[in-house]
Amino acid sequence: MALDLITDAVISTVSLPAVPLTARVQDPGIPDSQTVTGLEVRLSRVFVKNNRTAKVWPFPGFADVYLLLVVFDNLNPEPQTITLSGFARIDDEEDLPVDKTAYYWKQTVPEGPVPSQIHVLLSVLKSKQGLRDTAAIMEQARNSDDYRNVVTEVARVIANAPVRAAELLLQLGSVVGGLLSDVEDKPLFTQVISFTDINGDFDSLGKTPVVKMNDYVQTTLTLIVRDPAREPSV
Repeated sequence: MALDLITDAVISTVSLPAVPLTARVQDPGIPDSQTVTGLEVRLSRVFVKNNRTAKVWPFPGFADVYLLLVVFDNLNPEPQTITLSGFARIDDEEDLPVDKTAYYWKQTVPEGPVPSQIHVLLSVLKSKQGLRDTAAIMEQARNSDDYRNVVTEVARVIANAPVRAAELLLQLGSVVGGLLSDVEDKPLFTQVISFTDINGDFDSLGKTPVVKMNDYVQTTLTLIVRDPAREPSV
């Protein structure tokens, strides 16, 4: 049976808190993404609540898991992040050691283009046997026609029909995950989340954690927006 990332995937945009009026120091109007000077999406936490492995003596109930992370923006035709990481002997109620930057953009050219869309795919896959060489899997994926075709389609969709971005990201994740042998057909957790200027996500300054979960895994992605023009003067 093929790996199924789509069933039960958590697909969402986010609703962030409004920008306090005191933060709008220089611009009394509605700030837009063109004023943003720095963006980061940080993978702050992946907490395995239930690894779906029974504890039957003498087996301790540990599980080997993979973490697939893919990030696209609307400025580049290639994924800005695509990583596959393996974690051995993960127990229930255990955090994966993953606190890291998933996406980073900093304004280097005044009046240059600014991201207006960031799309993130995150999937936690349970391995039924020992972990494979994830670097070799990623190299195999990048060299496949299926991977190249879906990456091209993701970039086209983000530019022309972003409402389909989640669908295409899940297809790309299935291409990579499908190269893993001995993984469960149904992942522990899969999510696609989109941050967009139309939704007002880049209007909220500072750090905003976004928590998503199912019965097995809880994740925290932190959106960080930097804009000195809208920050209160000290």
